[in-house]
Amino acid sequence: MSLIHYIRKAYRGMRVVYYNSARVYSHIVTTFKFHLNGVEFNSDFVGFGIPILDINMEGKFTIGKGFWFNSGKYHAMGGRQQQCYFVAAKGAEIVIGDNVGVTSIAIICHSKIAIGNNVKIGINTVIYDTDFHSLDARIRNRVPESIDGVKSKPVTIMDGAFIGGHTTILKGVTIGKNSIVGAGSVVFKSIPDEQVWAGNPAVFIKENSYTS
Repeated sequence: MSLIHYIRKAYRGMRVVYYNSARVYSHIVTTFKFHLNGVEFNSDFVGFGIPILDINMEGKFTIGKGFWFNSGKYHAMGGRQQQCYFVAAKGAEIVIGDNVGVTSIAIICHSKIAIGNNVKIGINTVIYDTDFHSLDARIRNRVPESIDGVKSKPVTIMDGAFIGGHTTILKGVTIGKNSIVGAGSVVFKSIPDEQVWAGNPAVFIKENSYTS
């Protein structure tokens, strides 16, 4: 065998060692960050990479059993990857159920974002329960900008839902049980149980024949 073959094998071996080490390192650092942010969590979570957390002292973040996340460019090689962001403003609540897996997502919560059990959320998906800015230009364009009239509404993702990568989920949306959202969708309208939706804006495609 050629020298390059042995170099490639050594390189692959180093990658295995790195990723196994990263899992341990990620768990230790993330556990510390969870405690600093007052997160209620189970110690059985699996993390690759370090998430970014900003949980207000009067906010709440709860995570169920079997949580799995990939965070950052070395642990989510699907393009446009980033660290996971979990942000809860004053009085806001993020709730993640059991057996949930996410990759490079951003959850920005000003009201409540609830994710059920057995949910899978693809790379670079963002979930916003707020408009961030007033829809009234007179208010929005003040200097400094005023947050008067900024609207927030809860987002709910029901058990068994699957969200394709690069999806944007906006305020007031409920995604039904076992429903599927196609990659790259923009969801601002609630989706019933057991359906497939996709597009910008997301529209009904078909019934979810795998569960119905």
